[in-house]
Amino acid sequence: MKQTILYLPVVHAGYEAFLQRHADSDEILILGRRFSGVFPKLAKEIRALSPERAVEHARLIVPDTRVLLLEPEDLADAVRADVVVLPDEDIMHKFVELPDFPAEARLRFETTFLRWDREWSRATKPVRFDHRVSRAGLDRRLMARTVSEARRSSDWWRQVGAVAVRDGEILKVAHNHHHPTEYAPYIDGDPRNDFSRGLRPDLSTAIHAEASLVAEAAREGVGLSGAELYVSTFPCPACARLVVETGFRTCFFAGPYSMLDGEEILRAGGVELVWVDMNPEPEDAFGAPTS
Repeated sequence: MKQTILYLPVVHAGYEAFLQRHADSDEILILGRRFSGVFPKLAKEIRALSPERAVEHARLIVPDTRVLLLEPEDLADAVRADVVVLPDEDIMHKFVELPDFPAEARLRFETTFLRWDREWSRATKPVRFDHRVSRAGLDRRLMARTVSEARRSSDWWRQVGAVAVRDGEILKVAHNHHHPTEYAPYIDGDPRNDFSRGLRPDLSTAIHAEASLVAEAAREGVGLSGAELYVSTFPCPACARLVVETGFRTCFFAGPYSMLDGEEILRAGGVELVWVDMNPEPEDAFGAPTS
């Protein structure tokens, strides 16, 4: 048996595609309004659809699939599938940690957010990395972790993941996300839509991955001075300043492009820049990796 469970505050192309991909579910369950007592921030999303309206919209998208409301008191009995599919969103990760959620269920998290790759959002220039190109297995695995984390981002324009590491041990992981919730650009609209690149960067509901990572580490008392930073996208100027102030000694990156003066800020702060080559390993004539 397969069930799909989601919180549906708005209907956009990402959620529509998600529901259509799982129209073969035996049931689709949508979180009801009493979950705001479990997750208080849901009560603050006054522009979100009511759960009842969300169910009506879902039934229009997948008319041949059973769509029901799920309330907290029904959780223990309602979730009974072998496979449970959920959006890869913070609220749903917390949802599966609830005491009444069946521990034996096999979970599949999938993205529901859109990603707009407009040309101006990718306007960049090559980084002059410090004569170091890494293909080391550890560096590539850690960079792959940043890419995986980046996919959790709800940002319309750019998804970024960051990992702080010391002596090969992961200290913190973060991705860029929005406030007051990750659904903000879908419920309220994204204020960046009305501004060109570089204009009024302060008018944003997003916190960048590097800033989120540093803030979480500070809150939990995790020291980052002298640590290494892995980022899926080269830091912007504001995050570059934060990286320098935090005391990271090395910045590993996969996308070798810098915006504005981000590179100069890191160099002036003594941060070593290392490009991690994520291209597939070349093979010899017998099909074996050459490195």
